[in-house]
Amino acid sequence: MTWTDFLDYLQHFRTDKVLEQLAAWNIDDLSSNPYVLAGFAVAIGITYLIGWKTTSAFLVGIGGFALAVSYTVKQGTGIEGVGGGLPLLVGSGLIVVIIFIYLLFIKAE
Repeated sequence: MTWTDFLDYLQHFRTDKVLEQLAAWNIDDLSSNPYVLAGFAVAIGITYLIGWKTTSAFLVGIGGFALAVSYTVKQGTGIEGVGGGLPLLVGSGLIVVIIFIYLLFIKAE
């Protein structure tokens, strides 16, 4: 792999390319799909009840981030900044991080 090939490969990770791929995968349907929401809720509940706090926190983090991104993409968020829904993504990400830290570090016995 040459340096030029590597730079061409990195072009796939530009923000507009990533958002285009997420839209192509219909990720905006995840936040309204009841099977996805119920699946995450059941998985988090089971892992929390059997005492796997770290796994539960990991599922909250991953699931919350995925739902935050899917909801934000559904709202039509782009790379325009504040007018493009950036506060929505930051706010939902902040809530997910707070719950993740609480479950992983504060709630741990």
